[in-house]
Amino acid sequence: MNWIRVKRNKPCPICERPDWCSVSEDVAVVCCMRVESSKPCKSGGWFHNLKEPIRYKPTPKKTKSVPVRDFAALADQYIENIRNIDKLAEELGVSIRSLERLEVGWNGNVTFPMRDGRERIIGIRIRGSKGKWCVEGSRQGLFWPEGVYSGSDYPLVICEGSTDCAALLTMGFDVIGRPACMGGTDYVVEFLRGRRRDIVIMADKDPPKVRPDGSVWYPGQEGAARLGESILPFVRSLRIIKPPFFKDIREWHKAGATKEAVVAVINNTRYVA
Repeated sequence: MNWIRVKRNKPCPICERPDWCSVSEDVAVVCCMRVESSKPCKSGGWFHNLKEPIRYKPTPKKTKSVPVRDFAALADQYIENIRNIDKLAEELGVSIRSLERLEVGWNGNVTFPMRDGRERIIGIRIRGSKGKWCVEGSRQGLFWPEGVYSGSDYPLVICEGSTDCAALLTMGFDVIGRPACMGGTDYVVEFLRGRRRDIVIMADKDPPKVRPDGSVWYPGQEGAARLGESILPFVRSLRIIKPPFFKDIREWHKAGATKEAVVAVINNTRYVA
């Protein structure tokens, strides 16, 4: 089967986006990188079989009724439930204070609130032994620690995930975390709009993935580059780095990396702008 990459004038029939996804030559099968199905693709994404070829008309999206929740109140409830935060900090290899600043909680699993670009809690990420998911009704937002302000003169590091955020806080950085390598961009822009900060994007060093058409991509690095393009008009300076020899900053931190080591990598990286 021959695969064709989607583009702006012929977007993905499933997610309606102009990139990442691929469509079979007869437009009968789609490999969508964003919308899940029961048929995952080994090289990433999910297969969607269309009953008949279509001419790139948007596919109606099924909507699910979810309860409107007060996530700020729910986060406070989970914070009150947290016990043995010292053991959690030891397990993750981060400081207790970093978890407190991220308002970690407990609902039977570890919880992290997520915020929009104006610091409002819009969802809660759950971290359990079987993976990561969200409280029903959540929107994917930023992991925004207490004491990190958009107007600060300190350089700001933007990383991927709650625990990477905790690791950088432990090392003494000003940092916010994205929900995923391609997530939270609009909220980051909202956070930075009207302010000029020096920004460092910490990209995860993901292994390569192969699309159905044979092209190779690196999710963490590609996501960091796209974020950089989006925030470029709102920053004073921008650099994009990745941990040497490690998948992410938390692994590097647990292996003994210091703030000085990270700063050295930053200083040896050329500015994007």
